[in-house]
Amino acid sequence: MKKIYKKVLILCAAVLFGESLSANEQVELKEHFLNKINEVILVVEDKKISKNIRNGNIIKVLTPMFDFELMAKLSLGNTWKELSKENKDRFVKLYVERMKQSYSAKIDAYKDEKVEVKKIDQPQPNKMALVTDLVSKDEKLEIVYKFHKPKEKISAKDSWLVYDVEILGVSILKTDIAQFKEFLQTKSITELMDALAKQS
Repeated sequence: MKKIYKKVLILCAAVLFGESLSANEQVELKEHFLNKINEVILVVEDKKISKNIRNGNIIKVLTPMFDFELMAKLSLGNTWKELSKENKDRFVKLYVERMKQSYSAKIDAYKDEKVEVKKIDQPQPNKMALVTDLVSKDEKLEIVYKFHKPKEKISAKDSWLVYDVEILGVSILKTDIAQFKEFLQTKSITELMDALAKQS
């Protein structure tokens, strides 16, 4: 009886310790995310620098938080496995540039909005979702940032990395997957990369 009681205590302690670790990671991720947002806002509000320098500085702030490389890989689905290393490298480079330009364009539309974190979901130990509101004078726009934690830390990257963003329920990653899949039904991966290159 004592042995069973002891095992139950150990199991409860392990569960509570695990929950404590998760709670601490959630708090740390939330604080880190908001600090990044504040850094971006400071850059945006600096009227002394040009648009190109501003956007470049913002990308420098955000790049360590995003796993653009994983997003590029996932966006191609099974096609990714068929690529040579050279084509994988080229596609990732083009995809990353496309994402950076997309975020720069969104920054141009910034008008004193504030970001509020509503809640944090953690469906798996290595995955978290920050549910946020982009608040302006007239409306709230829900944006969900989905993070994953790589098994091994990636050089020059944060511990937790964004691999998808949902805006009003629409996933950027799923949208890319659908668009690329449709394109590749009638055209080649080389043509897709050429099309991405023209956008940069």
